[in-house]
Amino acid sequence: MNLITYLADSRGIVNSMQRLPTIASRFGISSRKMERALSRYVELAAEYGTSPTFAVTANLVERYPGVFRRLDERGVELAIHGYVHTDYSVLDLDEQRRHLKKGLLAFDQLGINVTGFRCPYVRWNDESVTAAKEMGLTYGSNRCVAWDVVPRSNGISERGMIAYRKGLALYRSNDAASAVSLPSFVSGLLDLPASLPDDEAMVDRLHASPDERAGMWRAVLDETYGLGEMFVLILHHERLALCHSALKAVLDHTRGRTPHVWLASMREISEWWHHRASFKLAWERLDEGRYRFAWPSDPRLTVLARGITAKGLSPWSGDWMTVPGTHVTITSSALPAIRVDPGASPAFVSFLEEEGYVVQRGGQACALHLEGWTEFADHDKRRVIEIIEQADAPLIRIWRWPSEARSVLSLTGDVDSMTLIDFLRRPLEV
Repeated sequence: MNLITYLADSRGIVNSMQRLPTIASRFGISSRKMERALSRYVELAAEYGTSPTFAVTANLVERYPGVFRRLDERGVELAIHGYVHTDYSVLDLDEQRRHLKKGLLAFDQLGINVTGFRCPYVRWNDESVTAAKEMGLTYGSNRCVAWDVVPRSNGISERGMIAYRKGLALYRSNDAASAVSLPSFVSGLLDLPASLPDDEAMVDRLHASPDERAGMWRAVLDETYGLGEMFVLILHHERLALCHSALKAVLDHTRGRTPHVWLASMREISEWWHHRASFKLAWERLDEGRYRFAWPSDPRLTVLARGITAKGLSPWSGDWMTVPGTHVTITSSALPAIRVDPGASPAFVSFLEEEGYVVQRGGQACALHLEGWTEFADHDKRRVIEIIEQADAPLIRIWRWPSEARSVLSLTGDVDSMTLIDFLRRPLEV
């Protein structure tokens, strides 16, 4: 998909042509305007102790090496956004290998280490994942989760909603009512799903006011915080001036929360999730109603428990308590673990273990028995989490995020044009 095809599918050619003056007003003839926008984004994030992740089309790295070298020197994570801004979901494996190899070489020649990728238009296929793994990348951010935060009776027109729904279809987004916003392995590569609406949806599709933009992003933060999930925010640098107040509002909204919100780059989230995968809870039964659990020593590791009696527990969130140290002896009416049937889906068991629970397949009696689940898919994850949360059963688990954080906010942006000329050249770059 080149730019012309994207515009036709996304908004229609006539509407897209009417937007050209708006697009022209956002970019400059030189790269200085966008350089200042990127710098302001970095500066605002730094005020809150974090740094954004910019997914950059590699031909821009070749075109403006000084810009991206300086960002790298400031500690900004740069990910690859393809070699050119085209639809990678229609390219075969050899083509994607060629694009990624050429793109990563551009970063490598500047000494910039790249570990993640986001495809243009967040459109990808299995070959995208295969090529990324072959090139040594450790994560992608190509799935999307759409949150029900658009105000329906406060100025958003039906025409805007139609345009927004077209965007959701183009991005092949999943509804947060059934899809979880958590890292997961897709064909063996970690994926960090992005959250919608993004800046493009709020400004150019929904035509939301500044207050409405801020309200939508604050609402996504509230949702992800309540669920203990992550908010991977997308803000393109060319709309920073339009969404600066919304970005500041959502960052302000993270402050003063207990437990706290972890502000992290996508690389930091990926590194933590890969590291966390090695953690397991070991357990032994001491006598009737008493169990000993142990786990690896890591100051960032958070172990939670509910419905049990033990020394040193501290309130965390809801019924959950934090468990200090590297081991604990607990009193519980049953093993605080999850029992599954012998025929339960391996994917179901893997998900429960990835969520940090002790899982027993048949045999051992446990505090919670999840019957059935001989089949399991991504859209079942939300339901399983709800069943566990609503169950009145003692449990102990390794929590998702480090240092007792309740949820995660990651600031990201896709950089595919630095000038108006770059933007106009995109239809020719396939």
